[in-house]
Amino acid sequence: MQRILHRILTFFRRRAESERPLKNRDNPKLKSLQGIVTHLCTNYGWINETVFFNTGVVCGNVPVNVGMSVIALVEEDQTTHALKTIKVKAMSDPIYGIEPSEFDKRLCIKCVTYATPDSIYISKETFFPMQLLSGGFLPFKGDLLLVEYSLMPGTSNITIHTVSPLNLQNMDEVCVTSIEGRTGVVESNIYFTLDSLQKPTEYTPGLYDIVNVVAVDSIQPHCSWRAVSMIPVETCVD
Repeated sequence: MQRILHRILTFFRRRAESERPLKNRDNPKLKSLQGIVTHLCTNYGWINETVFFNTGVVCGNVPVNVGMSVIALVEEDQTTHALKTIKVKAMSDPIYGIEPSEFDKRLCIKCVTYATPDSIYISKETFFPMQLLSGGFLPFKGDLLLVEYSLMPGTSNITIHTVSPLNLQNMDEVCVTSIEGRTGVVESNIYFTLDSLQKPTEYTPGLYDIVNVVAVDSIQPHCSWRAVSMIPVETCVD
């Protein structure tokens, strides 16, 4: 019970310190770019001298350094055309190494717009079979994916080779801080929905339960993560 009370108090502290929510995942101004980190301070840096980013948006276990190649998801302001950086991923992570091929392979960050049991859509026209996605989870609208693709020479046709979550992270002993119908929030910034959550069959998440989750980077209302799996550690009974 003391651990549950501690988690509740931690939640309210984090909520008071939370940053401004991310923009809606349907925003058509999201786009992916690759570049070089040209300047870096403790809390911020620049890509290609022109694209500002906060170090808090860097994902994965590889820190960025000056001179490092990165891929970023950015949002263009419709009025000023300034670019706001949503996520930054270091390209030196060996899991994303690209083998030479007859076509130039490229990487981009894409946001899931729709998913069926067989296909994942990253735009109204572009989709790929579920079998291409690594990570062993059911994708959901708003999830951020790292897509390796190539363009057929002389055409605009693309071939998608591999797809993986932009970032996959284990989070142990975190607290369910909100429940609303079939959705909820863990630790104030990890969204979950029972429509796309792996969990023990007999378990239904409850308010202030302590759980272990696996989460992916995702753009959800007021949240920057989505739990793809959840295992209860300690349940809170009224």
